[in-house]
Amino acid sequence: MNTTLKATSIAILTVFAQLAHADVEIAAKLIEASPDVAVTTDLAPLNQLKGVDLLSAPKVTVKSGHKATVAVTRDFEIDGQEAIPVGVELEIKAEPNASGIAYVARYKFTEFERFSDQDKKQKPVFRTTTIPFNGSVQDNVPILIEATSKDNPAVRRYIHLTIKNV
Repeated sequence: MNTTLKATSIAILTVFAQLAHADVEIAAKLIEASPDVAVTTDLAPLNQLKGVDLLSAPKVTVKSGHKATVAVTRDFEIDGQEAIPVGVELEIKAEPNASGIAYVARYKFTEFERFSDQDKKQKPVFRTTTIPFNGSVQDNVPILIEATSKDNPAVRRYIHLTIKNV
């Protein structure tokens, strides 16, 4: 192997070794909007619109390749039954690569729907939507992922995702 090629190979391996142990910051703004609102990665105008709610805006820093879970939930309890976490959960793993930052994620939204009568008891009924997604992003460039449930298309949900190396 000639000296130039060897030096280049060592430099590339050094960069990948640094990336493998780097920290990544994951910022996920979870948005709910009515169907008539156009949601884009530019969130500034959304703050002025009716029919748009920012459900949560968690930010977490983890080691590259490690899973981060952010849950914004509330326990729903009734008459000594097991508590059900209602709300939003985002599980994500990100890892820098040569073309940006690759990620694998799962979005889960659990909401209370209604009470049903079962055996003369009121039982809560919940709807849980789980949406897996993955891809690659550029460092610190936001993307918008639609996470609308097929069961309830009247409520559109989005994840405004930004991942950056820190």
